[in-house]
Formats: sequence, C-alpha cells, structure tokens
Amino acid sequence: MKGKLFAVFLAMFGAQAIGSVYNITYNLVHIGPLLTEPQKLAFEKTIQLYNFTAYPFFVAIWGWVVFSLAGAKQSLRRRAINLPWWATAIGAAGWLFCLPALFWQISATGDPVSADVKFHLPVSVLTAMAIALSLGYLSIDWLRHRLIFPYFFDEEFSPGRVKGGLGLSVTGRGVLWIISASLCPIIALLLLLISPSEDSKNLWFAVGVASAGVFFAIAGTLLLRTLVADPVTELRAAAQAVGKGDLNVQVENLRADEFGILADEFNTMVAGLREKEEIRTKFGMHVGEAIANELLKNEAELAGVERTVSVLFSDIRSFTTRCENLKPKQAVQFLNVYHETMTRVINEHHGIVNQLVGDGLMSIFGATGKDPDFAKHAVEAGRAMLQELDVLNPRLEELGFEPVQIGVGVNTGQTVVGTIGSPGRMEYTAIGDTVNTAARIEGMTKDLQQPLLISETTWNALAEPKPAGEKLPPQPVRGRAGEIQLYSIEF
Repeated sequence: MKGKLFAVFLAMFGAQAIGSVYNITYNLVHIGPLLTEPQKLAFEKTIQLYNFTAYPFFVAIWGWVVFSLAGAKQSLRRRAINLPWWATAIGAAGWLFCLPALFWQISATGDPVSADVKFHLPVSVLTAMAIALSLGYLSIDWLRHRLIFPYFFDEEFSPGRVKGGLGLSVTGRGVLWIISASLCPIIALLLLLISPSEDSKNLWFAVGVASAGVFFAIAGTLLLRTLVADPVTELRAAAQAVGKGDLNVQVENLRADEFGILADEFNTMVAGLREKEEIRTKFGMHVGEAIANELLKNEAELAGVERTVSVLFSDIRSFTTRCENLKPKQAVQFLNVYHETMTRVINEHHGIVNQLVGDGLMSIFGATGKDPDFAKHAVEAGRAMLQELDVLNPRLEELGFEPVQIGVGVNTGQTVVGTIGSPGRMEYTAIGDTVNTAARIEGMTKDLQQPLLISETTWNALAEPKPAGEKLPPQPVRGRAGEIQLYSIEF
C-alpha cells in the first residue's frame, strides 16, 4: 500500500513541475526584462527563498494527507475520495501565496512597479497554476481509482455512496480538460502577443507554448478516455451481456462520480434480475415454468382467477401393498424414479404437475389460459403416461422393483386457479368441483378396470378427430348426487 501511496504522492509534483516550468520560463523571458535591476534581484531571491521555505511546508501537508491513508479504512474513506481536492487546495495555496510575496519584495526595492508587471505576472502565475492543478487533479483522480479505491472499497461498498465524498462529475472533468488543453495555452499565446518585451517575438518560445498545449491535450485526452470513455464502454458491454441473458456480469463500481453510482445501480439491477430468475427457476420446480413466468409477470394470477381447465389425476395400483415390502429408503427411490418419468411426460404435453402425494399425481392443463388445446393435451398426456410404462417398468425391474400399473382420470370444467394458504405457506393450485370430480374419476378406473377414463365435458372439449374410445354407461359418483357420463380412451 505504501508504494501505491508514494505514486500518488509523486503525481502531484509531476503536474506542479509542468506548471512551474512554464511559469519560470515565462518569467525569465518576459517578466525579467520589465523589471529594474534591483527588482530583478529581489524577484529571483524571493523565488529561491519561497521554494526553500514555503514549498517544503506544503509538501509536508500533502505527504501527511496521502501517507496517513495507510491507517484505518473506514475513517479515511472520505479522504480517499476527496484526495484530488486536497491536492488542488494545497497546490492552489502554494501558487497564490507566492504572488503577494513577489510583489512585496519587488515593491520593497523602492523602484516603481510597471503596469505591465502588475498585469503579466499575476496572469502568468494563474495560468501556470491552472495548468498544474487541472493536470494534477486528473492524474491523481486516475491513480486513486486504480491504486487506492481497491484498498478502501469493494463491490458492496461503493465510493459513490460515501457521504461527504466530492467526486468530480464527468462535466467537471471536461472543464478541466478544456482548461489544461485549450484555455491555458491560448492565454499563454495571447500573452506573447501583448507582451511589451522584445523577446515575445521569439518564435521558438511560441512554438514551445504551442507544443505544451498539444502535450496537455494528448495527456488530458488519455486521462479522459480512462476516466470517462472506458467506463461507458464497459457499461455498454455489460448491458449487452445482460440483454443476451448473462446475469453474472458485474460492472466495476469503484468510482466516486456518476459512473460509480450508475455502476452500483446497474449491479443492483442485475442482482435483482438474478434473484428473480432464481425465484422463477425454483418456483417453476413447484408450479411449472409456464405458471411461474405468468405469476411473476401478472400478480393478479396469485389472487385467483376463474378458468376452464382440464385436471388429470393418476395413481399406482396397489401402492399401499407394495410399500409394505419396501424399506422407507427404497420407497423414496421408487417414487422418485416414477415421478421423474411421469413429470417429464406431463411437461412435454404442456401441463403442470400441481401436487405429488405419495403415488398420486395431480396435473392441470390450461392453467395459464393461453393453451386452446388444453383438453387434447390432457388426454394425450394420460395416454403417454400409460405408454411410458413400457419403458419405465424395465428400468424399475433393473433397480429391483416390481412393474407398476396406473390409472388416469381426466375432467374438464370451471375452476378457480390461484394461490391458497397462509402468509407463511402458500400453494398454487386449482379448486372446485371439477378437481374433486377428476379425483373421483381416477378412483373409478379401478372399479371399471379401465386405465384411462375421461368425463363427457372433456370428450366434448376435444376437437375432431377425437381419440379412439368407448362411451360407457352412466356411472354413479361417490360423494355426489346423480351419475356421470364417462369415456374409456384407448392408448
């Protein structure tokens, strides 16, 4: 950390040196000829004295500001953010205090100070100061972002969120770039044109000022590219990745300006999308992917809506007797293999597996209201479940289990589809007489010795051509008055 702080410490002097070279050269070439001999001696003596007395004092302050950052992280985060402003304030004080010292020493000689000196000296000092401070701010801003921020901040604690942090805006950086790359060189060239000194006609000095302007422009552009253009490019690439479905992208938010806040908000947004996707995935394991998507898009579905659906019930023949010969672990293994197969079949036919109760299975078709052929899909799912036994039973036998036979019942009608339960435990399901009747029909498959039975409402909901089936005599239904018309479907 100390090596990184030392680099930041030196960055200020690099910028100050550039401003000083310009100021000293201008003073020697243009201010010197405007002074009397005693004034020139006093001027040079004051510069030397100021460099050996005042500058060490400001250097010591800057050193304390920088190297004390090696202390406790939390208490120094604000200073780490405001580091360029500290450098600006200290540097400005060093430049501004030299003006009264110079004029005081020049005036102390007793010779009158010319109006040209009173104008050119402050303007040259202020121009050099603007060059030094603008380049110093941009360079220290870049270094603190690269070297210091990773020590003080992380993805969970962005510098843009620190109260009292004064990160310079993108607009402010543009202003600094204009000052150092355009305004200051232009002012310097104008000073040459209006300078009363014969040396102002020196072409090489003008070329030097123009070259310095080009250098400042290049340096400022490189810094702005790193501080402004690169974050925009990174954010754009991250947004494109999210648009393609990659929710694991993360934008660096170790900045104290608008980009830091923007990156922070972007990361929060992606985290929310990632969480929502995780919820959708896990929720889909319970209610089906299609239903999960609908519920997340339309909260009204949660409250419950009336909808015509087809409800399928199935169970395994003689499961209770089978379990008597199985250990609990074996029973769980058996059911997992069975339900894995049947759940896949239901999903392939656009249904959702709503409940798994032991060997029993309840599925809903048409729950989203977007499947016009839900009755057809329910009947085809029942037939496919029975056909799948030809593949499932050999697999069960390989695992040491006996083959199974199942019964399937399908009913179609109005239900209320939505979530029921308490705030601590909710379940998405369909309720109503249609559901109860579907369960009764499935139970009747045992008595009638028919593997797949559907109600008349389901039969009427099927489009032509209807599947091969037999119309059975009306059957009484346990728990309700009257009889029900059933159809046995071939598979």
